[in-house]
Amino acid sequence: MTYGIIDIGSNTIRLNIYKIKGESFELLLSKKEAAGLVQYVKKEKMSDEGIHRLADCLNRFKEMMDLLHLDGHAAFATASLRNIDNSKEVIEAIWSLCQIRIDLLSGAQEGRISFHGAIHGLHYDSGIYVDTGGGSSEIILYDQKQIGFVTSLPVGSLNLFNKYVSNIIPSKSEIKMIQDRLLKELRACDQKKSILRCDDLAVTGGSMRAIRSLLVEMKWIKDDVYELDACMLKNLIKTLQNDIGQTIHLFLKVKPDRVHTMFTGLLIIDAIARYTKAKRIQVSTNGVREGYLMEKILGE
Repeated sequence: MTYGIIDIGSNTIRLNIYKIKGESFELLLSKKEAAGLVQYVKKEKMSDEGIHRLADCLNRFKEMMDLLHLDGHAAFATASLRNIDNSKEVIEAIWSLCQIRIDLLSGAQEGRISFHGAIHGLHYDSGIYVDTGGGSSEIILYDQKQIGFVTSLPVGSLNLFNKYVSNIIPSKSEIKMIQDRLLKELRACDQKKSILRCDDLAVTGGSMRAIRSLLVEMKWIKDDVYELDACMLKNLIKTLQNDIGQTIHLFLKVKPDRVHTMFTGLLIIDAIARYTKAKRIQVSTNGVREGYLMEKILGE
């Protein structure tokens, strides 16, 4: 069986097509569009222009799936629709325009499903798992690969960029404002004031994958390395501030569609690593799309 999973995020919309055999699956094709849906949100509501931007993208994906004669498909949305007041109206409009039903995930659902998708690839039996997106960041404290605590921060690489950054790369004062905001959010969710502590951090999401690619390009790590010293992120932030022109050039070379959000994504992951006092970071390549397939389609 072949199946399509559409992930509607604040920054990008992605279609993954999987081949399913029994309880196992493999990725056949991945296609994404940088829709930037958060740009179409005004006064907590997505505009008609944003709805049609989303519909156009989904119709292109639907046409591709029809051409490939898939056995089925499913679509879900995260902070892109979760953080707006007219999510119900948007979902109804998309059904009318595309005949695609959107499953709107809560922050807790997103975190749990993402963890489920990544669990078999985690190097650490216990630690903290993080999934950073464009509009939110999910944090899961786990022990012996069992979830103990889940929280969702209302901050992502794109909404932080839109709120605090005036150019492509944030200034020192903008970095300080972003770091202060992140610390405030982390303190607010860490109700016991010490629960979010670990040696080992596992991080998934486009920002983390882009940062790993950046480190490879800068020859700080080898191409086959997916585990970093957490202190490397702090050093990377300092290095990238030294020459803004060179930094933009690097971002464009490594991940041009993330040139504006890579730095804010880096600040999020670094803030979480510092707050949790993590020593090591594993870059996880699986996450919410794989978890959604496993839970909703395979019934695992």
